[in-house]
Amino acid sequence: MNIYKLLPFVPVMCALSACSVEDPYESGPTQAQEQEQQRQQEQTQQDQKRGLNLQLQGSGDAALSDVSVEALGNQYRTDEQGQLTLTDLNTGMLTLTLSKPGYQRAVVTVNSRDYQDNPLAVQLKRLSATSSELMFGGDTMFGRRYMDPSLTTMGNLLPDVEEAMIRPGNAASSAIALTQFVKPITASADFASVNLESPVLAAPTTVHPSKEFAFFSLPDTLQGLTEIGIDYVALGNNHVFDYQQKGLEDTLKYVEQAGFSHSGAGNNTAEAYAPRLVEVGNTTLGLVSATSITGDDHLVTYIATADKGGAADLTDSTALRAAVEQARDNSDYAIVQLHGGDEYSYAPTRYIDNRFEFVSRREPDLMIAHHPHVAQGFALYNGVPALLGLGNFVFEQNRHETLLGVAVSVTIDPTQTPKTQSARAYPVYLEDYQPKLVGGFLSDYLIRRLAEFSGPEIAIVPGPGFGDVYFHQAPAPQEIDTVTLTLPSGEHIIDLREYAPSHAFVSKISSTGQPEMTLGRDLMWFGDFEDWDNDNETNEVTRWEHESDDITPCLTGAMRGLQGMCLSRTQFNNRPLRMPFKQTLRTMPITPAESTLQAYSELSLFGYAKGDNAGDVSAELTIVTAEDNLEFSSEEVSLIKPGSYDWKTFRHDISLPDDSQTLGSEQLPARAVKLAFKQAPPEKGEATLMLDQLALISWQKPLSLNNGLWQAERMHGMDFIAVQTSNSVTLTLHFSAYN
Repeated sequence: MNIYKLLPFVPVMCALSACSVEDPYESGPTQAQEQEQQRQQEQTQQDQKRGLNLQLQGSGDAALSDVSVEALGNQYRTDEQGQLTLTDLNTGMLTLTLSKPGYQRAVVTVNSRDYQDNPLAVQLKRLSATSSELMFGGDTMFGRRYMDPSLTTMGNLLPDVEEAMIRPGNAASSAIALTQFVKPITASADFASVNLESPVLAAPTTVHPSKEFAFFSLPDTLQGLTEIGIDYVALGNNHVFDYQQKGLEDTLKYVEQAGFSHSGAGNNTAEAYAPRLVEVGNTTLGLVSATSITGDDHLVTYIATADKGGAADLTDSTALRAAVEQARDNSDYAIVQLHGGDEYSYAPTRYIDNRFEFVSRREPDLMIAHHPHVAQGFALYNGVPALLGLGNFVFEQNRHETLLGVAVSVTIDPTQTPKTQSARAYPVYLEDYQPKLVGGFLSDYLIRRLAEFSGPEIAIVPGPGFGDVYFHQAPAPQEIDTVTLTLPSGEHIIDLREYAPSHAFVSKISSTGQPEMTLGRDLMWFGDFEDWDNDNETNEVTRWEHESDDITPCLTGAMRGLQGMCLSRTQFNNRPLRMPFKQTLRTMPITPAESTLQAYSELSLFGYAKGDNAGDVSAELTIVTAEDNLEFSSEEVSLIKPGSYDWKTFRHDISLPDDSQTLGSEQLPARAVKLAFKQAPPEKGEATLMLDQLALISWQKPLSLNNGLWQAERMHGMDFIAVQTSNSVTLTLHFSAYN
């Protein structure tokens, strides 16, 4: 017998949102379920294997068979039609080394998904039997933050820090691991060189008594260079004497024990200036290295004298002339490496420009500059090719503008005219201090900027992970597309990235009216959240702080490209989500200008957002000095109100204080911005915010219309146009690129 007990009815009054009980079969998925579904979808996408189709061509687009293709440590060969299909490739960037005897080697960095349907066509140029490939990397060292992340300078202690990239007990293996991803461009070259901007010591005891920044590298770390095929190190720089005479003697000893040729420093003036002659096949190279950073403001200078060691002095015109002429007269191909100029600028200073001019009149065959830590362009001085600045190669600066360097391959033939046959620039990205090759937008961005700040006779043609540099017989870009936009009165930002591929540039603008227009350059580079480097990781977003599980790369639904950034929040977590950019973003010196003390001051924070019940979107902006991060102001600005919306733009303009306002004992002006994005919790429910294509735009080039028309003089790296108009105008944008 079933007994049912009747309970008295007790009415309960409650708010619907507080007391409702969800039926799991009737309600939609929770945020946790949606996040898990997205993670599974993204993991499936990431785990997908892809193929890549290659088409190798020789002169006249003829198929090139039996080309060796090295990828991921494996060797392949093209068939009789010059074709090769690589299968079972993971998503992400891939570096391929393509070589065939008698042809110029090619190293390409691409994403395999871009060439599943249409093949990647690569043309290899014929080489003469007397040609050689020379590879040049920029500033290189294995000390300081590699050994202790907290250091800004080094002293007489030997760091041994548990979380460091290099420790005394594993210096060799760590250095080899550090340089592994740039090995494809250096290992197969006939000759490879870097600027070794560090003493090499086993035990530091004699640090310079008054130098602000000093550092050293351990002897075993030189294996990070021998392993990738470096043959020569330039020592004519302002750090070779950081540990004075004892440190210099140790450096020379360990460099020679490692098997490197070197020049630019010695125990006296004669040794420091002496050119080094190196045999490369049937060609004799003559190598000179010197610095203009002499340390004259210190009691102990950095340069060699008749009775003191140090670097060769670039400012001593008499000794420099003799060294260059000696190298020229005793070699088939003379190379002069100049160390100097102002740091962190797009172009050489007037003094280094003067030194290029002076050296070129001595008729060397190639000139290369170091020291600014920022990749610069290319030029001809009296017919002599010049690499104006290579930036960093293996270096651990935490300044954002130093993270992109360039390594340059130069093909020479001393029996031909000109001796320098061709050059190829490879962008190098220092990701958390580790050098890596890059492709896609990041490569194209740097190549276009290098072209912009090169000499008028130079052309640089972007390729997959490189740029071909033309010192002679430069090709002309061709128009590839036009876009017509009608804008109402007011202020607008045109995002040129929306209308053309990253290797193209806006070359002409016509207008129906007279709007005020200014071209702008993105200082951030990493606001697209894409992973452009060739390491073994995929879908990295390393320039943004995103340790929270609520801030993750989203691999589906990006505004452009493969991924954006997703920020998720619920009403029950009342703390805003915060996503800072890791580096301080410094405005750059006005170029060209009389002094690098002048800088661009007008900026705009710009980007795209998509919200699903998103909370208030804001940005924390702190204006600081370029050095020491002294703070002028800090504010939180609202960018987008709460709600649901499809992809839309946001904008906030920033004006740096004028230079009459300074901070600190050195009277430093405002030169940089620190930023973080924030999403507030929603009023109720679950919130998702997607961000993509973010930029901190530096407005740098006002445009002047001539009869309603503006034309670019050359390829450039500007991706934005600010338009201000009092009337409706129609703009026609013409985009050009190299075939």
